[in-house]
Amino acid sequence: MQVFPRTQFGNPILRTKAKRVPLAFIKTKKFKNLIQRMIYTMRRAPGVGLAANQIGSEWALAVMEIRKSKTRPDVEHKGPIVIVNPKITWYSQKKVSEYEGCLSLYGVRGKVSRSDSVTVEYYNEEGEKVNEKASGLWARIFQHEIDHLNGITYMDRVEDKKTIISLKEFEKRILNKKK
Repeated sequence: MQVFPRTQFGNPILRTKAKRVPLAFIKTKKFKNLIQRMIYTMRRAPGVGLAANQIGSEWALAVMEIRKSKTRPDVEHKGPIVIVNPKITWYSQKKVSEYEGCLSLYGVRGKVSRSDSVTVEYYNEEGEKVNEKASGLWARIFQHEIDHLNGITYMDRVEDKKTIISLKEFEKRILNKKK
């Protein structure tokens, strides 16, 4: 399987609101292949989420998965899941400020404040409607990927530009402090 080339920061598709996926399209082989290749691309990147516009597609579709990594050695595996036409229906008032990165702006991190918990309504890869309450990192990934589908990047949400840091410096200064 081939990895999709990823659109990079500055590409206009990352600033465009995604089009709703027709539910009939979810059942097609073409859609199933798109999902498989998106998951493959996300894992090879490596990342925890990939929105369709990050591979040049206009659909309101993203894939998500939490795995252990160099920057997240203590997380529990979750996913992969497919979210089609997602919408956040509830945000907790409690906010948490954490560093985020993006596969379309690779090698850079910035601190973003997001709701600690959210409720998300979406369709899964079978076309079934799902209402999911998420918290912690899972909630952060939902918010990040849904932002992508609305033409918003995490850089738009970085509150203090002084927190923007290269991945190399993040690993050296931030991750080493947590150990």
